[in-house]
Amino acid sequence: MNSKSIRIIGTSNILKKLVQNRISERMIHSINDKDTQSNLTICFQRGDVLETKISNPCIIIRPWNRKITPFGIENCIELHLRDMLCIDQKGVWGPPDIFEWVTALNSDVINELEKYPIRYWTSIKDVVSLIETLIELPELPTLVTTVCGRRPWIANDVFSELRMLWRRVNNAKNNQIDCTDLEVKSLPLTNIKSNTEVPDLSKLHNLIKPINEIGWTPNTPLRISLMECLEEIIDF
Repeated sequence: MNSKSIRIIGTSNILKKLVQNRISERMIHSINDKDTQSNLTICFQRGDVLETKISNPCIIIRPWNRKITPFGIENCIELHLRDMLCIDQKGVWGPPDIFEWVTALNSDVINELEKYPIRYWTSIKDVVSLIETLIELPELPTLVTTVCGRRPWIANDVFSELRMLWRRVNNAKNNQIDCTDLEVKSLPLTNIKSNTEVPDLSKLHNLIKPINEIGWTPNTPLRISLMECLEEIIDF
């Protein structure tokens, strides 16, 4: 494994911070602020116009939307993050669903869940691990891909799980744990029949399979991701 000098630029967000921390903690690669001294650039780009000149090879990470247009940079992997499960009040890097649902639970006013679309949730931890894997590529191809989970989720199922965890966390906080909180419950899994277009993850899967042997296989359970969101937003 060759050590690389990595330049990390672009819009500040929780994912950027986590990637920086992971690279620093592993101490295999170094982070360099100077373009001329780095051999890989990781750019977090929120808008449709590049805010900074980028030298290739590079990895560009962008929030997905249906009308997104790739930048078309050679030797660049462009990741379009779709349905990243995180607390994002403004819905920029991840849908605002989780923030809105926790707010609704705290105020005891439940939103109309039917208005929320089917999501292909993926954990922020799995996205960090993906970026780690891409860093290890000896050469970066020119590739554009959506990044999201493989399973479709309806709002009602995810909200039911979140509500259960929210109740458990608040009861623990107030020393009011009861038998209901201690029950081991399975995730609600509604069989979804939808005309929603399934995201194409084949390019991403085939790209990383030679490195990690399993391809793009998000493995962080939804329950763990939701619990981490609650830990971030609830004061203990």
